[in-house]
Amino acid sequence: MNIGIAKQEVRTIYGKARWCYLSSPDTAFNKEEYKVDLEVSKADAQEHIKAIKKIIDSEVIKVKGSLNKVKLPYKEEGDVIVFKLHSQFKPKMWDRNQKELGADITIWKDSTMWITFKPKGYNKSVGIGCTLYIQGGQIDKLVQGSPGSNGSCPFPKRSEEATA
Repeated sequence: MNIGIAKQEVRTIYGKARWCYLSSPDTAFNKEEYKVDLEVSKADAQEHIKAIKKIIDSEVIKVKGSLNKVKLPYKEEGDVIVFKLHSQFKPKMWDRNQKELGADITIWKDSTMWITFKPKGYNKSVGIGCTLYIQGGQIDKLVQGSPGSNGSCPFPKRSEEATA
């Protein structure tokens, strides 16, 4: 249920995970962050884009003087929109049957899911924009893995004879 566009209330979006750090945090750049890049069809993305633009517009109105760079939390890539969602805390995730996922479950890219998020506008020295903060999620189709398992390497298994 999507309520209160202008009030930046919690929204729900459905898509396929591209980069997925929901089971454990991404520790790059000396910080821990839970995040997911979620691919959404252009048609399904429109209501969210409209809400985000409204939030950004409200930040632009507050600016006096020159307009800073506008940073969007999504990118258009052909027939899909990729939304970038973040959290400093591990979000609670559930399966289709409303059962909370255990700590032993790892969520990988290509999983499909509903993510609830709260959009929050900002006006900082880096620019004006909107951050999408993850509140929680529900997995539709789970793709699992672990380091070293099939699927973690993007290359096929090669025989030793194939060396040049």
